[in-house]
Amino acid sequence: MAESDITVVGAGFVGLSLAIAVAQRGFNVHVVDQKAAPVMPDQDSSNVLAVNPASADFLQQLGVWNLVPEQFRPPYDSMQVTDGTGSGQISFTAAEADLPNLGYIVNQGALLAALAARATEVSGITLAWQQSVEPESIDSSLIVGADGRHSKIREAFGLRQVSYSYNQSATVCLATFEMPHGRCARQWFRESGPVALLPLAAEAEVAVVWSSFDNLAELTNASFSAALLEATEGELGAPLATGKRLSFPLVQQHALSYGAEGVALLGDAAHAIHPLAGQGANLGFADARALAKELSAARLEGLSPGDLRVLKRYERARKVHNGVAALGMEGFHRLFTTSLPGFGLVRNLGLDFVDQNTRLKRLAIDLASGR
Repeated sequence: MAESDITVVGAGFVGLSLAIAVAQRGFNVHVVDQKAAPVMPDQDSSNVLAVNPASADFLQQLGVWNLVPEQFRPPYDSMQVTDGTGSGQISFTAAEADLPNLGYIVNQGALLAALAARATEVSGITLAWQQSVEPESIDSSLIVGADGRHSKIREAFGLRQVSYSYNQSATVCLATFEMPHGRCARQWFRESGPVALLPLAAEAEVAVVWSSFDNLAELTNASFSAALLEATEGELGAPLATGKRLSFPLVQQHALSYGAEGVALLGDAAHAIHPLAGQGANLGFADARALAKELSAARLEGLSPGDLRVLKRYERARKVHNGVAALGMEGFHRLFTTSLPGFGLVRNLGLDFVDQNTRLKRLAIDLASGR
């Protein structure tokens, strides 16, 4: 493999964003991925990311954001969280935090295509699609593992992790409802897991993300629509149509170390959390920002990109934050899926208390927005 300052293994949205960020700072970067180069989609998909304003700003700085067609990055202005087993509810609006919106629901395929297109424009980046790589063959000062939850780089360098299964699956699909979503992201916590309706560009179309102990992919269309109507309490009326359903298992995992001499992990290779708050992609973008910052500082200090001191600074900048996010998601998961007596009352009182407390709501919005 050709020599470069940095080799990024994995051309997903986190790996490509890091490659662009460090190339803009003057590094030579080689990006390799087993997949084919992405192409811009021509229709909506349930494969979406919740992108907060801080991540959108980062993508704007990279010259990527405006390459994503507006129809594939619609904003949402409000959020509503409901305890589907009780009466508690909390709502957030962008106006409460003096923000133009709370975030964006972004078509993942469109974002990948925009990142790949931008990477071809930035001097210092070489891209290798449909190519496997053996870690020992890489000739770079720094190898970045951005190759997902089953990271080959993490395994090759013996970077241990802790992980466990939620024994749940997330089922995703498109759905069109009777009533418009009003650019509001909605989530109901059910005993079997949370169900979210994420607003898309069409006023009545949403991406459904339903985490459940049950196998929802096996239901007939009619049975699934009926279950979806019940789970969402008729908030948007009945689902008029649902698209193809895809399911994937849910796990939580966290690398004990984000790197070693000459190697760093970021994104899902370093940490994976429950999708109930939609923060996985934002944590990955924050990893890329932090690593790019530390590599830029290392250059000024005359240090190699793979210097362990540099990578430990990156780890300190991100590991605690990612760990707190993982603990938070774990706490929410357990709180809303437990059937122990009294927990329902605690949930309802807690949601109502936060909903009525302006300062706590503002804090929650600030954390979610990444500001």
